[in-house]
Amino acid sequence: MKNKKKYIIISPFFPSDTNHAGSYVYDQVKTLIDITNYDVKVIKVVSIFSNEKDYLFRGIKVKIFRVLDLPFFIFPGIFNFINSFRIKQFFNKHNYLEYLDVIHAHVCYPSAYLANAVSSIVKVKTIAQHHGIDALQLLNGRLSFLTKLQKETLKNRSLKQLNKIGLSLSVSNRVRLALHSYSNYKPKNEFTLYNGVDRGKFYNTNSVKSHDKYLVGSIANFWTIKDHISLIKAIELLILDGIIDIQLKLIGTGEKLQFCKNYVKNNNLSAFVFFEKERPHTLINGFYNEIDLFVLSSYYEASACVLMEAWATETPMLSIKNQGISELIPEYEIDNLLADEKSPYSLKEKILGEYNRKRSYPFDEKYDIKNTIKEFINYSFFKSDD
Repeated sequence: MKNKKKYIIISPFFPSDTNHAGSYVYDQVKTLIDITNYDVKVIKVVSIFSNEKDYLFRGIKVKIFRVLDLPFFIFPGIFNFINSFRIKQFFNKHNYLEYLDVIHAHVCYPSAYLANAVSSIVKVKTIAQHHGIDALQLLNGRLSFLTKLQKETLKNRSLKQLNKIGLSLSVSNRVRLALHSYSNYKPKNEFTLYNGVDRGKFYNTNSVKSHDKYLVGSIANFWTIKDHISLIKAIELLILDGIIDIQLKLIGTGEKLQFCKNYVKNNNLSAFVFFEKERPHTLINGFYNEIDLFVLSSYYEASACVLMEAWATETPMLSIKNQGISELIPEYEIDNLLADEKSPYSLKEKILGEYNRKRSYPFDEKYDIKNTIKEFINYSFFKSDD
C-alpha cells in the first residue's frame, strides 16, 4: 500500500451515516479505488467552528481539516495565508506528501486554494472540479450586501487560483462556458466529466407498478431556481384539461416549501400534489422505480445527479432547456424531454406527451460511473509529468 501513488480528494462535501450530502463524491472515490491502482485518501474541509471529527464511511477513512474563515462566507480566503500554512502541516503530519501524485479539489474555495498551497512545496498534479454554474461561488453567502461587496475581490482571487491548477474539471459544458465568460480565466487544461451513476445503486428493478395513477416525481431543494411552482402549475393545467389520473410527488426541503404548500392548499390540489419526507439515499432507487416520470424544473442547473439517477432506472426524465443535462439528450428527444424555463404551459405539454407515451427510457451505459471515470483517468493529463 505504501508504494502506491496517492490520489488525495479535498472536498467540503462527503456523506456520513447521518448526512448524504456529497454522495456523488463518495461514488467517485469508490470508483477510483475500484478501477485504479491509486491509494485514494479523502480530506473533508469544514469550518473552524465545526465539531466534526475524523470518521469512517463504508470503509473509507475521512480526515477532517478545519478552515479558518469568517462565518457565513464573509470575505472567503481572507485567511488563505494561514490556511495554506496549516494544510502543508496537515499533509506532513499524515504522511500524504510521500508518493503524492494527484490532488483533486472539489469546488474552488477552499479546496482549490488548498491544493495550490500543497503544490507549492511538492510536485503534484492538481485538479479543480466545478459542480455548479456559479463555479467561483460569487452568489454564496447569507448577507446579500456583503455578497455584492466582496464579489469583485473574490472573483479575481479565485481566478488566480484556478489559473494555477493543472486541470479544470467541469461537470458539463454549461459550467465550462460559464467559467470562460470571465476574460481572465486562463485554464492550463480542461476536461468535462459528466456525473456518472453507480449502477449498483440505481437501476430498473423491473417491478410491476401497482398504482392506477400516472405518477410524476421530483427531488430538489425548494429554492427559487428549482422553480417547483411552475411544475405544480403544470399539473394544475393538466387537471383543468381533464387529466385527473395524475399525481405529483415532491421530495425536498427549503425556503420555498411553505409557499408551494400554500399554493396547493389554496387551489384545491391536495388530492394531486404530495409533499413527501426526505428518504435515505439508499431508498431513492425505490422512488425512481415507483414513478412514471421524473421532472426537474430547475432553470440554473449544472448537471443534476438526480436526473442521471432517474435515467439509470429507465424512468423518463424531463428537464429544462440549456441546462447541463441538455447536452446528453439526443436531438430526436429534445422536443420530448426539454421544456422552456419558468413556463408551466411548456412543462404541461411535455408531461402530457410522456403521459400519452407511458414508456421507459433506456439508459446510456456510457454514463455508468465506471465508464466516465475510466475515460477521465485515461486522459492525457494523467500521463504527463506536470
